[in-house]
Amino acid sequence: MKYAVVFSLLATPVLAQDVDFSDPALIAFGQEVYTDFCLACHGEEALGGNAPDIQGSILSDITQAIRGTDQMEPVELYEGEPEAVTAYLMSLAPEVAEAKLRLQAARKQGSK
Repeated sequence: MKYAVVFSLLATPVLAQDVDFSDPALIAFGQEVYTDFCLACHGEEALGGNAPDIQGSILSDITQAIRGTDQMEPVELYEGEPEAVTAYLMSLAPEVAEAKLRLQAARKQGSK
């Protein structure tokens, strides 16, 4: 399988806060996973098409989406693949991802 090398690097369980979403190898792996599972609906640059624009999506967006939505069937990804797709999508629109991460952090802060 073409993911074998990169997947072996991601095989150990990782917490989202331990993931370096700017790692070029993770981004490249995420692009491969995106191409296989997401491109048909979200388009080549993740700007939409038959589905919404998902550039800049963060991990919480991805984990929620792969469980399935009104518009999308659930997608089964292996351990490490949601983080990789997230890294790829964040790399496409880092300013959007940063804004989403700030909002997420503010929400967590407010719920304490």
